Amino acid sequence: MSTQIRCDVCLEAYSLDLFRFLPSCGHGLCLVCTEKTSSKRTCVICRHPKGSQEPVQIYLTFAEATDKSQALIEDLDSIRLNSVPLSVQKAGQKLRDALQDSSSGDEDDVTRHLLLDAANNLEERIYPLFIELDLANEQIAAMTAQIEELRRQLKEAESKEGEIKHLRRMLTNTQTAYTKASALERETHEALAVEKERTARLNRTVQRQISELSAREDESDALRAKVTRRDKRLSLLEKKLKLLTRTPNHSKPNDPDDSLQIDNSSENIRVARKSNDWLSKSERAGVRKPPRPHKVLKPLQQEMLSDIEL
Repeated sequence: MSTQIRCDVCLEAYSLDLFRFLPSCGHGLCLVCTEKTSSKRTCVICRHPKGSQEPVQIYLTFAEATDKSQALIEDLDSIRLNSVPLSVQKAGQKLRDALQDSSSGDEDDVTRHLLLDAANNLEERIYPLFIELDLANEQIAAMTAQIEELRRQLKEAESKEGEIKHLRRMLTNTQTAYTKASALERETHEALAVEKERTARLNRTVQRQISELSAREDESDALRAKVTRRDKRLSLLEKKLKLLTRTPNHSKPNDPDDSLQIDNSSENIRVARKSNDWLSKSERAGVRKPPRPHKVLKPLQQEMLSDIEL
């Protein structure tokens, strides 16, 4: 018969090929118990985390099997604080089965009584303690999971707190930049207002200067016209002056410019002197003398000067 291996959960013996072992801790369970405890995160024997690897099958070569008594002793010796309650309960049942099998043997009543007391002690006292211990272990495992979750949340909160501090710094920097931008905007508006006022003043000044320039141009045009008239008048007066300063010929009939013809006063005077020699003194006294040339030129010069001043 092939060597049997006892499952620490159900305490049933099976062949090695019906066991699966956890790579994380090395404990093995029968296929039935492996399936029942598959939802647990930790090993039901040692409470070690299972990890992400699935249970595996192993292959061993066993030495010669021991007898039932030796196997029972080994089962009882394997009970530890981390054993499942069901294994403790089944250990007591196996003691009773061993007592029944040895009823025809050589064991005395004292040994039988001790074995029976041990079985009762396992079932009545130790098994409930293991139940409580198992519940406590489950609570501890749950609390451990909660603690890990709280630690994770704490790390997230610390990370978020760092993000919040960073966001606050960014907000402060943004507010500072906004304040500076607002101040710059106000300064820009004020500078624009000043520049607009300055531009308006310059426009008014330019318009005034344009008006003054236009008025001066009008005055200049009037002065140019006046100078033109004066030049014409001066030219005419110069012609008259030249006629007065030279000996003129008798004016010809139909002269186009009779205004420029001046009678020769000296000639008239000489003719008059010759013609009035026959007059008496009283008659000669009544004859009016012609004006002298300088008396004729002086008013003409004054007229020319007045035209030049104009």
